[in-house]
Amino acid sequence: MWPITFRDKMMFVAILVMASALSYLAGEGAFRGDWNSQVKDLAPANATPRSPTPYDFKGADQEDPKLIEYIRRQLLVPPSVHPYKLANPKGVHFSQFSQSKIANEMLKGMKDGFFVEVGAADGESLSNSIFFERELGWSGLLVEATPANFVALQTKNRKAYSIYAALAVTTFASEVTFAASGAFGGKLANQGIKVKGLPFFSILRALDVKIVDFLSLDIESFEVKVLKTIPWDKIKFRLMCIEVNHIPEGKEFLTKFLQEKGYKFLGFGTIDAWYALPELLNTSVKPW
Repeated sequence: MWPITFRDKMMFVAILVMASALSYLAGEGAFRGDWNSQVKDLAPANATPRSPTPYDFKGADQEDPKLIEYIRRQLLVPPSVHPYKLANPKGVHFSQFSQSKIANEMLKGMKDGFFVEVGAADGESLSNSIFFERELGWSGLLVEATPANFVALQTKNRKAYSIYAALAVTTFASEVTFAASGAFGGKLANQGIKVKGLPFFSILRALDVKIVDFLSLDIESFEVKVLKTIPWDKIKFRLMCIEVNHIPEGKEFLTKFLQEKGYKFLGFGTIDAWYALPELLNTSVKPW
């Protein structure tokens, strides 16, 4: 018998993780229906929406009531009622570059807010939101498109809604091909895993959220494209932390774009840019 090496053990663990992910997704597909896997391309921004079926909303407009109800009833996973199961239960801040510390200082220790973390990974490692949830009683939404990460996220028992999806880069629902790349998320690709591409605004509408107190957006270069889909007159963000070190448009373009939407630039971090809404800035956010 060949001796079992460390590499053999790691390969076995990797197979177990992927098996769990595939089992979860298979169960999801059986319960929630097919997401029209015959259609692979993103819907163009000016495309004419298709007439949706009960489980096929590809091409549905971001304000389509049926799409919003589908997200609310069948895709959103509610907050866990079980105790946390963290690898580092004594940790307080988990961010990679102190983002949660910076945000907490700007928000003056604000309690009972609502966060959205897009690119939530496993819900613990490098998390920009878990501090607000555990220490300040916030509720929130965790968006993750990598299947293995989403399965791992569910084991943490986070007290926030979660959803397995990618954010659409158009105002229409779509199916995207997603290349998984470990804890740091992934990118759209020609080959990979088929993932629901949902408009950001549709998900927020499904939760009846009109003000997000802290948005952490990290989706590996597609940040600007997603931000362009938002109807800014219908949703407000008190404070935003947006990763800018991969965006092809450049951080100056992002800053100008958000300033045109009425947001104030607060400063650059190691990999992020920070913005806030002036009408909420004076009451809740201090300059950085």
